[in-house]
Amino acid sequence: MTTVVKRLPLHELHAKAGGHFGAFGDWEVPLYFTSILDEHEAVRTQAGIFDISHMGEFFVSGKAAKGFLDFLLPRKMERLQDGKALYAPLLNEEGGIVDDLIVYQLSPERFLLIVNAANIEKDFEFIRHHLPTGSVELENASERKSLFALQGPRSLEIAEALFRCDFKSLGYYHFLTLKTDWGELFCSRTGYTGEDGFEIMPDAPQAASLWEAIFSAGKAKGLKPIGFGARDTLRLEAGMLLYGQDMDDTTSPVEAGLAWAVDFDKKNFLGWPRVHEEKEKGPARKLVGFEMTERGIPRHGFQMEKAGKALGPVTSGGPAPTLKKNIGLGYVPAAEAKVGNELEIVIRNQKVKAKVVPLPFYKRKRS
Repeated sequence: MTTVVKRLPLHELHAKAGGHFGAFGDWEVPLYFTSILDEHEAVRTQAGIFDISHMGEFFVSGKAAKGFLDFLLPRKMERLQDGKALYAPLLNEEGGIVDDLIVYQLSPERFLLIVNAANIEKDFEFIRHHLPTGSVELENASERKSLFALQGPRSLEIAEALFRCDFKSLGYYHFLTLKTDWGELFCSRTGYTGEDGFEIMPDAPQAASLWEAIFSAGKAKGLKPIGFGARDTLRLEAGMLLYGQDMDDTTSPVEAGLAWAVDFDKKNFLGWPRVHEEKEKGPARKLVGFEMTERGIPRHGFQMEKAGKALGPVTSGGPAPTLKKNIGLGYVPAAEAKVGNELEIVIRNQKVKAKVVPLPFYKRKRS
């Protein structure tokens, strides 16, 4: 069976900018423009922009929409108000993670969900299956929306210069809508890098002109286009999970270290029994972060061992350019999850020493 390769709407622009392309799921995306290390450093020290228009956007609307989301997600929707967002795992009936997403309240009766690209069809059908009859509308707007992530210490001044708006008072996980030369834009203070930044959602026809305008505003401030390679190293340093590697439909949020994204005093959401039992008794396994104490680079799928006993596979791994270390994530039996615990990673049939460390690996200094 032939797989149809998808391309970002701005593919040709990225090619002209020197993008080197590769596969990310079903997508052909720019992996880097100059180099992964150069782009990683740009986001940590200056600013970078990512084209993440592969992501999915759903609108959930209706008088019963908020109550429906309160059932669908393990977060209290009363936490939301207009202009505020929440991160949440989307759970199945068995307490496994269907996806992780962000929900934004546009109004008391209209919400935006941004979901992972590989899960757009799966998520839409899952949510549609649970919709109450007639009282809530679900729309997949992914094809008509683009999404950019402006990230890094200088992202605030670039955004303010471009939109002539005061973003300093916009809190983390808050958003606003702007009337601009590129139409009405959704702009949230969120990101997937561990740095300050913004995610900007234009209508697809305005994407190219907005992309170029962002570069004009950021040219003197060190702004660079960033590929998916640095996106992965940045998120790994920040201890942020990648769906499909670090979690999937069989993984619970308690196992994955996402218990903070569950409101445990709720008892009416999908997957509640398993999640509460694991919170009460403790899970059989836990996701841990580790750093190599001997020379070697861990990669997804490598095995973790201790005293000759298999612990589990590495789910994400690689160099941490900012920290000058090699790091990784993986699931180990709960008894082996203690910080400081020594283990080994099997790299090319050699056992290389590592130790469990706290997450996140990297945390930015806040002013």
